[in-house]
Amino acid sequence: MTKLYRSRTDRKITGLCGGLAETLGFDATLLRLLVVITTLFSGGVVIGIYVLAALVIPSEPWHGGPHGPGPGYGGGANPYGGKWDHQFGSWKDWKRAERHYRKAQRYGWGSPQQAGGYEAEYAASQAQAAGTAGSDLDDMMKDIEKKAMWKEIEELRAKVAQYEKQQQNQTKGEI
Repeated sequence: MTKLYRSRTDRKITGLCGGLAETLGFDATLLRLLVVITTLFSGGVVIGIYVLAALVIPSEPWHGGPHGPGPGYGGGANPYGGKWDHQFGSWKDWKRAERHYRKAQRYGWGSPQQAGGYEAEYAASQAQAAGTAGSDLDDMMKDIEKKAMWKEIEELRAKVAQYEKQQQNQTKGEI
């Protein structure tokens, strides 16, 4: 039997539903919905039980840095040099980094080690876009933009000339 922990990665409030769902093999969202529904039908008794359970059940153990176990496990040297506690400075800094990492996982962003692959894909797509087919389209768009700008300039010149003509007529009428 596995031990029950509050989840560090799948949490909305305290991580209790995420940890319980992981232990029982349920979907965490379904369990959260079930807790909300039972809270409504029990007259709020479940809220007290939830708070009590969140105070009693320990948080999931920490297994290294924001990218999992590695050289920083157990307070050893991290890949950036020094010790983990020197990198983050305080517990608040570590919690902020952990929150950022959870958000990154939720949106499918990779770790710094994976970033080189994305940059290579981006550079390859940019090189391909800079080919002849892209430049023809760019030239056509520039021509269209120039024509539109000239048309706007001509319209503005006509409006300015009309305004100046009205000003001259008003000043002649006053004299």
